[in-house]
Order: sequence, then C-alpha cells, then structure tokens
Amino acid sequence: MADNRNESIANISRTRRAQLVAEFEGELGIDYKARAAAAEAERRWQVRKTFIVWTVALIFFTVACQKLWVMGQNVDQPFSDMNPIDNLLGKD
Repeated sequence: MADNRNESIANISRTRRAQLVAEFEGELGIDYKARAAAAEAERRWQVRKTFIVWTVALIFFTVACQKLWVMGQNVDQPFSDMNPIDNLLGKD
C-alpha cells in the first residue's frame, strides 16, 4: 500500500504540487508572497550596495589618477622627484 501511495504522489503534476505546498504553507501561517517579496527586496538591496561600493571605488580611482596627472605636470624632468608623498600631501 505504501508503494501505491508513493506512485500517486510522484504522479501529481507540478502545478497541483505547487498548489498543495501553498495550501500547506498557508495552514502553517507561512505567507509565500511575503517571503517572495522579502527575497526580492534583499536582492534589490544587494544591487544598491554593489552600486554604491563601485561608485565610491571609481571616485577614489578618478581622484588618484587626477592627482598623479597633476604631479606629472609639475615635474620638469620625468622621475626627477623621487618623493611623491610630499606632492600628494600638498607640501612643495
């Protein structure tokens, strides 16, 4: 009898299985729509955090490149100034 029951469960369509799971979760008090909305909100927050981190990194990279370019413009002969820390800190 157990084999017959396992076969009948295996033959349930995906749609019906999803309906049964939703009903079971509803009886347990699990709101699958709220859970899906929370998962979507978490994905959106992850995308926002990634965007913020990359934006800050690009800003720092741009500032560093601009500082290096200005340092290069202030040098009469390439590689003659071997103390770039003073130029970065604004000491001349």
